[in-house]
Amino acid sequence: MTHSYRTTRRAALVVGGALLGAHMTVAALSQAPLSPAKLVYGDRVAEYLDPYFSQNWQLFAPTPLSDDRGVLARAACADGSVTQYYDVSAHGVEKARNSRFFPSRENRIVSAHLQNITSSEELLSRIRRQQTNDKNPMLPPLPYEKATEAEAVKGLSRYAYDQLPAACNGGMEKIQVRMYVHELPPWSKRRDPSAEGKVLVHDFAWQKTRDLR
Repeated sequence: MTHSYRTTRRAALVVGGALLGAHMTVAALSQAPLSPAKLVYGDRVAEYLDPYFSQNWQLFAPTPLSDDRGVLARAACADGSVTQYYDVSAHGVEKARNSRFFPSRENRIVSAHLQNITSSEELLSRIRRQQTNDKNPMLPPLPYEKATEAEAVKGLSRYAYDQLPAACNGGMEKIQVRMYVHELPPWSKRRDPSAEGKVLVHDFAWQKTRDLR
């Protein structure tokens, strides 16, 4: 083993270790609690991690489910027509139900993106709740929150695009995702047949299909 070979190998190890350390630092920052560093660099971190290194550590369910949520999508065709809305999240749910022992995890693609859209840092949630109670102007979304939502919307649009191959006879130009959240009646009204939940709907901006391929 020559001296030049040992030097080259050590240099490669040092550079590789530095790159790996930088990547781990960025990934850790994306999952860290709200901090001044996250406020400043959050959008840049999201741009770096998207789409291959996106972090999602939703291993536990700290609060029980109290709603039913999913995604609808419609397509804009090359001839200017717009299709009806399709329930693109139902396919993954049905696949999971049809295999009890080895259920498909496809539905987690949708649920993970929806969680990223609807969740927020605990500190920001408390601030906004206090502002609502005090009837003060609401704190607008921060840059990293906008970046996280944009990443999630793009992921949902890409999934919906894959679920609608026959839409527009293959001539789809744009796709729009609609998120719905059906808030179930509270447990205290479980025996009340007239109790109804509330349905919340949010339409996201149209996405060009050429940007989703």
